Amino acid sequence: MARNYDDYDDEFEMRKREPEEQEYPVRDERRMTRRRRTDVEETKKAPLILRLIAWIAVIAFCFVAGYVGTSMALRFLDRKDILERKDVVSGREEAGALLERESGKIELNARKVTFSVYYPRGGGLVSENEDFISGIMEDDIQLAVNKIFSLIPGKFPGDVKLINIFRTGDTVFLNFNSAFVSGLAKQGETESALFITAVVRTMKENFTPITKVRFLVNGKVTRQGSPVDLTVPWQLPQG
Repeated sequence: MARNYDDYDDEFEMRKREPEEQEYPVRDERRMTRRRRTDVEETKKAPLILRLIAWIAVIAFCFVAGYVGTSMALRFLDRKDILERKDVVSGREEAGALLERESGKIELNARKVTFSVYYPRGGGLVSENEDFISGIMEDDIQLAVNKIFSLIPGKFPGDVKLINIFRTGDTVFLNFNSAFVSGLAKQGETESALFITAVVRTMKENFTPITKVRFLVNGKVTRQGSPVDLTVPWQLPQG
């Protein structure tokens, strides 16, 4: 016997899922809690200017502490002669004495040079080779000029002095005290010209690019008292 579809009880119950009322409120509460914590954390930060001042103070403290500590350590080592160096000199004179004293190889942060120093003798010019511990050019020129004076004793007063030296381009300015003019006047025109020529030749041959020399007296160009013209730059004849 065939069955009819109507014989079945087609009673279906559709259960609607009721929304969980507490799901969304819980999530919202968590979000609000996080926001509150973030707001609290942000309010705890110090202003930017205060943070900068704090960092600067820390850096300054570290610098001062390191400087003071290092100074105290170096002074302590120096008192114990731990840092003392026997092969170190502090000046040109000490370096020269070390070169003369030691016969072996010496390594110095200095350069030993030989200058041809000219000076008048017997109506002409002669030269001698002199060894110097070289420094800056102005110091080397001072040594060379003083050497010329030492090679002609009695020609100039004992109080003659080369006050200072300065140069520009190919010209060097030698500034003497007033005793220089007295010495030139004592020697006369010929000997004075020889002396000045000796100085110019010494400058030209040893101190490139110098070719001209200006002689000043107490920082000024002198026009009186000298048997030679000191108002113009002196140089060797071209040729």
